[in-house]
Amino acid sequence: MIQDQFSFKEFSFSSSIIRDLVENKPVIAEFSPQFFSLSQIAEQTKAKTFSIEQREILVEALVRQNAGIPLSDSTQANIDQLKDENTYTITTGHQLNLLAGPLYSIYKVAQVISLSRAMNERDPSNNYVPVFWMATEDHDFEEINHIHLFGNKIAWDKEGQESKIVGEIEPTGIESFTSPIEEKFSDETLKELLAQFTSIYKNSSNLAEATRSLMNKLFADYGLIIVDGNDAGLKHAFVPVAVREINEAFVYKAVTDTNKKLEVAGYHNQVFVRDCNLFFINESGVRQRISRNGEIFQIDEKEYSEETLINMVNENPEQFSPNALLRPVYQELILPNLAYIGGGGEIAYWLQLNEVFKALGLTFPLLRVRDSILLLKEKEMTELENLNLSVPDLKRDLHELVKEIALEDVEIEIELKGELKQLNDIKNQLVEKAESINKGLVGMIAAEFSKMEKSIERIESKLIKAEKAKHEVKANKIKKLQAKIYPNGGFQERYENFIPYILNDKDFISKIVNNLTAQDQPLIRVLEI
Repeated sequence: MIQDQFSFKEFSFSSSIIRDLVENKPVIAEFSPQFFSLSQIAEQTKAKTFSIEQREILVEALVRQNAGIPLSDSTQANIDQLKDENTYTITTGHQLNLLAGPLYSIYKVAQVISLSRAMNERDPSNNYVPVFWMATEDHDFEEINHIHLFGNKIAWDKEGQESKIVGEIEPTGIESFTSPIEEKFSDETLKELLAQFTSIYKNSSNLAEATRSLMNKLFADYGLIIVDGNDAGLKHAFVPVAVREINEAFVYKAVTDTNKKLEVAGYHNQVFVRDCNLFFINESGVRQRISRNGEIFQIDEKEYSEETLINMVNENPEQFSPNALLRPVYQELILPNLAYIGGGGEIAYWLQLNEVFKALGLTFPLLRVRDSILLLKEKEMTELENLNLSVPDLKRDLHELVKEIALEDVEIEIELKGELKQLNDIKNQLVEKAESINKGLVGMIAAEFSKMEKSIERIESKLIKAEKAKHEVKANKIKKLQAKIYPNGGFQERYENFIPYILNDKDFISKIVNNLTAQDQPLIRVLEI
């Protein structure tokens, strides 16, 4: 259960633009037309247009993508409901990290489930379904090929396929990744539970299929719909946008204007805008950048005219892929979506896109920064309380914290500020006398007193060091807590994986979902496990 929670402001979390968005500051209104709130989600249904034909295309794609995968009744029901004009989505997305990667990928999905559940209770006249968008067309293998487990990095170091879009990477040789994980557990019951997750990768044809199976397994009870944008049927909807990008370079123009406004407002740009914001996926599954040179476009070393490239888009839209700035547009074209839930970095690049959405006449979704969760055991919570420290306190330097505790606990004053002041008063008196007798003595007096000041400072340092030594046990406890909350200097959720938690508690996922209560503003929540 939740033991404590903090606002982003209290925690000094995220970038300035995200903190201003969270606090609904007026300066952000130019970049996000509506601020997120639960009440505003219901209002967003009036602005979002999504035809019956679009719904049929979406449902057909989902049926096709899930063929052969056992879906829960709740997920199947949500897919069927998408045919209805009063059904809407609340969406998050993530890379295809092996075994879901860092914990926050789990939290993002849990958040859209929690928000959808809350909206169905608040507004029974509409249906709200949670969606997870798989970033299958990314091509940065190094970002997804590892997890951290018990303080160690376990990576899939393979040869070949690295240049493929990640969704099409075949898990050949995945045992080099799964075996070191399996070897960390000797208990037969735990090994059996772990095999339910590692076997998914051994039995899947590619990482898209594996990720879909993993997320279906974890969130089967919550009606989660999983979407793969790398779909020929869905990409037909993206053709007009791709053609316009080739014809007009409209994204570059719109985002460049927005970037200037962001800079004037004191914010930096999250994503670099290019003269052509499309990729080409070749027959080997490799995503290649499309660059523009006047009226000529280049893919790899080949050149294409504008007309040729447009014909290619119309004939084979599945071979064209949006980059980070056009992916949100593609998503909103093919989903009846109302809100997007993401981390600070993701939401920051959405804030570069308002003018792009205006240019396309497309409804801009509500943006909600995801909550953060910190998992602590009862013993760790007790130690925090006994040390009289909060989670934000532990962001500070260890030695400063120990020094502060030592000074608070000491029965006598060991800082020598008073003594230094007395010494300074004596120095001033002697300087005054010297000035009336022989001003040449002033420099000598100052030099002698400088030596004495340094001696007192050394004495103070030794006194504090002696007192700190008495607090070695507390220092070790603080160090362990810092390692738990900020492993390797980062936040726990960006480092640890869900595996140890779910093996220890089969209800781990439900506890995360149930503790992410739907609220207008994001929070950093401390959860006792």
